[in-house]
Amino acid sequence: MSTAYHRSSAVSSPALLSDAYMENDLVAICVPSEIVENVKDGNDTPSSSLQPRLCAVRPDGGVHPLCIHEDDVETDLFCDPRSVGPWTDEVTDSDIVGTYGEGWYGQRPVPSLGGGPGYGAEADEIWSVDKEVLERLALDGVEVPVLDVGIAHGEKARGGAL
Repeated sequence: MSTAYHRSSAVSSPALLSDAYMENDLVAICVPSEIVENVKDGNDTPSSSLQPRLCAVRPDGGVHPLCIHEDDVETDLFCDPRSVGPWTDEVTDSDIVGTYGEGWYGQRPVPSLGGGPGYGAEADEIWSVDKEVLERLALDGVEVPVLDVGIAHGEKARGGAL
């Protein structure tokens, strides 16, 4: 039995993903049907069918479901805040339906009043990919949701071109 480290303590749990998957690998997983049924869009219908979701592998062997921010760089993928739950900590090798290489991990400061990197400002985790990866995901039918997170993110917030 391996030990997975969570925020403040060590928790004994069965191994999640095997050593075949490394931190920041991009994988497509089948989302458990009970999760899909509970996630509704504005029309009270499931937001997706049983389409595989793109995720990044975490250091502890779990996954981060990824999304694209609508008014941002198309090739930058972010953690999907709607998909946080215990299912992301229970993924095993048998849940993987495709692999898409490694995402280039980075952090982007969230625009705020004052502060900045190194001064306690918040930052979004991002995984950058090539356009070819996005095209392959579309061909394979892997879902990467696009979220409209508002003016607080993207070029509009930085005063860039409209």
